[in-house]
Amino acid sequence: MELKEIKSLLRQEAAAKRASLEEPVRQTLSAAACRLAEDEVLAPLRRSRPGQRLTLFTYLSFKDELSTKPLVESCLQQGDKVLVPRVTKGGKLSVHGFEGWAALKPGVWGIPEPDADSPVWPEERYGDIDVVIVPGLVYDLQGGRIGYGGGYYDRFAQQLKQAADGRTGRTLFVSLMFEEQLVRQVPAEAHDLSLDVLITPANVFYIN
Repeated sequence: MELKEIKSLLRQEAAAKRASLEEPVRQTLSAAACRLAEDEVLAPLRRSRPGQRLTLFTYLSFKDELSTKPLVESCLQQGDKVLVPRVTKGGKLSVHGFEGWAALKPGVWGIPEPDADSPVWPEERYGDIDVVIVPGLVYDLQGGRIGYGGGYYDRFAQQLKQAADGRTGRTLFVSLMFEEQLVRQVPAEAHDLSLDVLITPANVFYIN
């Protein structure tokens, strides 16, 4: 079986398992994973930078994805800068400041995103992003990830790394997931994004 076929099969299996979760269960598990992200990743980062606030970039959850809404709300309460994506032509993500749930509109595939007229966070400031919350379907404990097949976050990660070249510190790439999305090993390619932290509703796994 070719790598493309293996990835497709893993996507289908993970999507089916995720979709089988009842909505109340999904919301409870999402809240638990977001609390762990706040307590174990974001809060220590804030303590290491007295007087500074974080800049967090996160996907906005859709359908049966693990909901990032509790984490967004927590960061806003802490005074952090929250950035969110918008899909643009050419297979790229543009970065925008989060301006409230009411300001979002259905974008590509119905995913909530900022309006096209929303101010864009400039690429020269990508190096200021402290944490990226990455969506996906399949993960392993080596930091491997299978996304939805568009390659958006693989390309975005390369842009971030180039923007941060030569600066102190680096962006953390983090994924929140249900236990059902973990597999023993993800077949990885050279261009695939490798994660730094994996968070389930019950555990935090530091990869690097």
